[in-house]
Amino acid sequence: MRAVRRGVMVVCLDMTRGVSVMVDSMVNTVRAPREDVRVVAVVVTYNREHLLPGTLAGLASGRRRPDAVVLVDNASTDGTAAFLASLDYELPLDIVSLSVNTGGAGGFAVGIDRALERHQPDLVWVMDDDTEPGVDTLAEAVDAWLAYAPVRAQRPAVVASAVQWSDGRDHPMNTMRTRFMAGQERIERAAAVGARPIRSGSFVALLMDAQVIRQNGGLPWADFFIWNDDFEFSTRLIHHREGIAVPSSVAAHHTKTFGTTDAKPGPRFYNDVRNKLWVFTRCRTLSPLEKVLYGGSSARLWLSTLLKTDEKGVYVGYLARGVRDALSAPGTNESVLEGVYPLSFPSKRYSVPAPSLDPVTSTDFSLLMSVYAKDTPEFVQRALESNLLEQSMPPSELVLVCDGPLGAELEELVSSWQAKAAAGDCPPIVRVQLPVNAGLAAALNEGLEACSYELVARADADDISEPNRFEQLIPVLVRSNVALLGSAMTETGADGVSVERVRAAITDQAELLRVLPKRNPFYHPSVAFRKSAIERVGAYEFVPGAEDWWLWCRLADAGYALANIEQPLVRYRVGAGAYTRRGGVDAWKQDWAIQRRLYTGHTISKARWVQNMAVRSVYRFVPESARRAAFGLLSSPMLSSARKES
Repeated sequence: MRAVRRGVMVVCLDMTRGVSVMVDSMVNTVRAPREDVRVVAVVVTYNREHLLPGTLAGLASGRRRPDAVVLVDNASTDGTAAFLASLDYELPLDIVSLSVNTGGAGGFAVGIDRALERHQPDLVWVMDDDTEPGVDTLAEAVDAWLAYAPVRAQRPAVVASAVQWSDGRDHPMNTMRTRFMAGQERIERAAAVGARPIRSGSFVALLMDAQVIRQNGGLPWADFFIWNDDFEFSTRLIHHREGIAVPSSVAAHHTKTFGTTDAKPGPRFYNDVRNKLWVFTRCRTLSPLEKVLYGGSSARLWLSTLLKTDEKGVYVGYLARGVRDALSAPGTNESVLEGVYPLSFPSKRYSVPAPSLDPVTSTDFSLLMSVYAKDTPEFVQRALESNLLEQSMPPSELVLVCDGPLGAELEELVSSWQAKAAAGDCPPIVRVQLPVNAGLAAALNEGLEACSYELVARADADDISEPNRFEQLIPVLVRSNVALLGSAMTETGADGVSVERVRAAITDQAELLRVLPKRNPFYHPSVAFRKSAIERVGAYEFVPGAEDWWLWCRLADAGYALANIEQPLVRYRVGAGAYTRRGGVDAWKQDWAIQRRLYTGHTISKARWVQNMAVRSVYRFVPESARRAAFGLLSSPMLSSARKES
């Protein structure tokens, strides 16, 4: 057995301040807190040399300043290029000069891609070159984001600033409406940080969670060119999360005219019509009711524009052309930006493939486990023994996330294992203590951040790993380009010994991808993965009972290789009542939530949603004996083998 290193590390997360303190109990030292949340600003400019200095000055003079600025020059033809070439700027500045004007949509697609792939932001802050942030704009927005919830996964996806015109009046173009039917709980949570809930935001001082951006496709649609790209993108991010507007965070928007999009839009009226229709008919960012409400509002605004203009024939032409062109889907970002900028964020939706994974030469790996107050201490003890003491290839460290206060018995158990680690009797333990019970997805994300190694294996707190589990998994990840590797699994009784059945694993790559939109072909307690790939697509996101399935779907969408090995390497406790819990209305509602997330995430079509729900509706409401038999057939080794051969 590999020699283990001595030491135990405790990571205490103070989520309200966004910092962590690491204490090494062996030498009794306190490590410096990690840097607060990293904010990267993205500014898109085109022929506004007279306004751009105000934007840059506002960024640099704030009470809180961005850690880096990505500035996209959209092929300006005025003096912008010369101004930037001679600029002596006090913040780290990454200038991207495009050869073609790609519009605001293309510019923000490039800028957000650049920020995600080169600057590792926690938050991305976007604005046009006619935006002027104030002294408190960023500070107030970040403070509200941090104070909203103690755990990142529960914070808003989007924080919008209050936007004023040059004379100090609220700008009607960028004043976000309070979310329709927000509900009292959502309103009170927002009010607690001096905010109100919203459903969309504009790219005028809009602060966005980079992790949520990664979870939702990564980039705006470049083919929108101008107008409504921010509407589509922000509603996409907020669809399954929260968005808030913070009135104490104020930015100025120096547009030529004061008004909404009906104030002499000119040729941009065409873009407004086409792009809104794309959102209503092609995108999955709005619910059916929201499409009706926003569609009615847009129709009234278009009618207002036609009534106000003295060029009615011209504007009717813009309207007709917008309707006609909306019949065709927007082009992929790669096709729109071909020869202009090579995008890096991987997504089949935008035709950008995943890059090859960086070579790994070491078999060192982190084991990631979460425990919470309702876990059974005896099961946790057995899980830790099987993963830390009995492995032929033990982990280099255990990252143990305590998802909220544990209670006396579990706390004593965890402390005893920390003492074993300190004495060198088991691998080092990194304890991540969450202040509240945040749920599995949030806990695993916090733990993943604390993992020291590129290779990470998962383990549940109530399951048992076979002694050769990591010896089978880890070398395959080292020598292959696979991002996710799972295995078959043995289903046992509550004792962890008596075998009920073996859940076979699909090992054929083509079959894995074929099955993935229908059901989860990976067993979460069995997997190991590449940390960089998981983080690149946004890591775990809360989806009731399917955080893992949704994550695997995003890995596949990004083009990463996924695989299983056929050996059962984990003993999964079923326990009494497992098949009872898999039936009934509550289980059906969970199915609906899962399928809705897969649909809005473009993993499945609407037809596939209907098919999946039809199958699950039967399964959830048949007698328990039939449900048990059906599940046994689905996980049958013989059936899996037949599928592989076919």
